[in-house]
Amino acid sequence: MILPLLTLIPLALLALVTAALLAALDAAHHAVSRSALDKELAGRSARTREQVLLQHDEAPRTRGALELGRVLAEVVVAVSLTVLAQLLTGSWVLAVLLGGAVAAALLFLAASVVPRAQGRLRPTVVLIRWRGLLRAVRVLLGDLALALGRLVARPRAAADADDPTGSAAQARRTVDRALENEHLHSSARGMIQGIFELGDSMVRELMVPRTDMVTVGADTPAHKAMRLFVRSGFSRVPVIGDSVDDLCGMLYVKDVMRAIHSPWDPRPDRAVREIMRPVRFIPESVPAGDVLRQMQSSNVHVAVVIDEYGGVAGIVTIEDVLEEIVGEIADEHDPAEPEIQDLGDGSFRVPARAGISEVGDLFGLEIDDDDVDSAGGLLSKALGKVPIVGSHGTIHGLCLEAEKTAGRRKRLSTLIVSRSAPAEDDPAAGDQEESHDHER
Repeated sequence: MILPLLTLIPLALLALVTAALLAALDAAHHAVSRSALDKELAGRSARTREQVLLQHDEAPRTRGALELGRVLAEVVVAVSLTVLAQLLTGSWVLAVLLGGAVAAALLFLAASVVPRAQGRLRPTVVLIRWRGLLRAVRVLLGDLALALGRLVARPRAAADADDPTGSAAQARRTVDRALENEHLHSSARGMIQGIFELGDSMVRELMVPRTDMVTVGADTPAHKAMRLFVRSGFSRVPVIGDSVDDLCGMLYVKDVMRAIHSPWDPRPDRAVREIMRPVRFIPESVPAGDVLRQMQSSNVHVAVVIDEYGGVAGIVTIEDVLEEIVGEIADEHDPAEPEIQDLGDGSFRVPARAGISEVGDLFGLEIDDDDVDSAGGLLSKALGKVPIVGSHGTIHGLCLEAEKTAGRRKRLSTLIVSRSAPAEDDPAAGDQEESHDHER
């Protein structure tokens, strides 16, 4: 009686400690990235660094060995406690009930909750300190765990081959469960969701529509094109012929600067058609993920989107695609959202998004326009084109001038609004300057 007790109790304790350590190692392995582990190993010996990083890099073997070792240790704990209970009670029924209850409680607390919490709290410390135990488990159980894993995965792989959408849905459900982790930062959640939703987004959902495009005529001199770049704030502008659908190429501000200020052959009157670059066309139905891969492989970060009839639908840049993943990319010099300011001379600085009724109230006017809702929309309607800095127009008794742009897409930010002179009081009058350099 005493001899079995002296054997079973130490065996159960040893198995319990082993299960706890393997659970901590498993949690630590899942919780730490390779870069964080590499940084922590900077001051260690080359042998230690190589061993720990190898264990982390060979994830299937490591995780399989840890899972199998932990299960075996838990089985030893449960069996030892059950046999111990039978020796004490003399009844196998009571032994199974009592031993099972005690084993479940011990394994839940001492071999699962507590060690896993410690593994997640200090993953690098756990992986480095217990690397010897992990190495032994990998040597003893690694091959067996991989073989069992392949055996179990074979029918699942066949099912996934027959139904690829099922495996994709399973992967998405796994990610959704991971996103529920309260320790994951909200920005990281947004990026992960953006990556998965990138394949569902069509390029037409990301592009700048043709109505918002700033373009330059193919015969425009380089020095005039430079003025357009300065006023619009863009670094790349599509080059068009007779209309937007006759899109010839893409003009880069650096090419214009080179043509104007070249130390060998400065030619400010050179037509932009001579310095523009070829343009890449993509259908509007292409998934955003495919567009990103094409831009990465071709080193061309802007493309023209065409509709099903071959007409120009808009333009898309690599930044537009990346914003689907990381969120809006604001310009580093953009100020905060402006408010209406009284400039004291009968004019007001007004946000482009301000409602037309709000603008009308500033001057005691009742503006009724079914086509637009904002001050920026009024100016666009007056001009018949996308306004850039310096554009001005007259509509509904008001004189509006584009003052500033903001954001990566250089959208109109603020306008200067004043009452128009009686002679200018034309509800649809607008400036016509540089009409060939800036068309819709």
